[in-house]
Amino acid sequence: MKKNFLTLILFVTFISQAQEKKSGGKIFEKHPAIDLVDQFNAAFVAGDEAKLRSMVTDDFKFWTMNSMEPKPRTIDNMVSMSKTLSKNVINLAIKNRGQAYSDAIEFKGANRVDVYTYKFLSGVVKNTGLILQIPRNSIFRVTKDGKKIMNVGISDSQLKWEKVINANGTKKNGEIYIDHPHIAKARLLYAHILTGDLEAIRALYADNARISDVMNSEFDSFISPDKEIANLKEFLKKYEILNITESGYPDLLDYAGANTKTIISWWDFTVKNKKSGKIKKHSQHSQIVVNADGLIVREMYYYNEAQLPK
Repeated sequence: MKKNFLTLILFVTFISQAQEKKSGGKIFEKHPAIDLVDQFNAAFVAGDEAKLRSMVTDDFKFWTMNSMEPKPRTIDNMVSMSKTLSKNVINLAIKNRGQAYSDAIEFKGANRVDVYTYKFLSGVVKNTGLILQIPRNSIFRVTKDGKKIMNVGISDSQLKWEKVINANGTKKNGEIYIDHPHIAKARLLYAHILTGDLEAIRALYADNARISDVMNSEFDSFISPDKEIANLKEFLKKYEILNITESGYPDLLDYAGANTKTIISWWDFTVKNKKSGKIKKHSQHSQIVVNADGLIVREMYYYNEAQLPK
């Protein structure tokens, strides 16, 4: 019994020791290595070749970690990227992402300091107007004295950089039609609005359709077809629609890879306020998305409610 008790004591002692916390290094919110990395990013944004080269070791390398096959590149490649972006991106910046900040870690036994950064690269591409807002996480390895950067691994969205490149060229994303059977859905919708045939309007929608009155409702909100019909019923109690005419002609967009069709159209309304008798015109833009069965599954329309007659 005594032997078993001693064995239990030794086992508990072993487990307790195994669960003790052991420090593998120190983490710093402020550190000379962080200052060096901030200066390096500032030089990168400015396209300052001399400063970039002065802050790295002779054997400096960097990796784009999110690429399919990350390969080491040199300070020459980094300088080239810096010059290209500084010349072609308006208001180029690399800043902390939200409330995030950089950490410097001195690992026990390591002859270096690692700096972890959590940034956004932002700006506007000068030739294309493309807005950049790219999360950019990096790990910089800095010499122990905090004076030189030895290497860096950068993780950011390669898809977004691909978009930056592609925006300079031409790429099809589908086809556009001036005549198509589904264009009738847009014309029938507005014909039924003109005649006030709410039942016929409802029949054009799928039961799960989402409808947005973009300019007169909360951002990114939508209603159901039944709610839309109820709103139209109330609208027609107050107003009489005297006329609706096409402005130009509808276009059908057949997006590559989509199993729906999008019809965009423009309409001129002539509306009478039943109480005041006042008549006024306004314009409306419509986008409807039609499924393979020819039913509307998404609608967004744009008009200024303030333009209705008082």
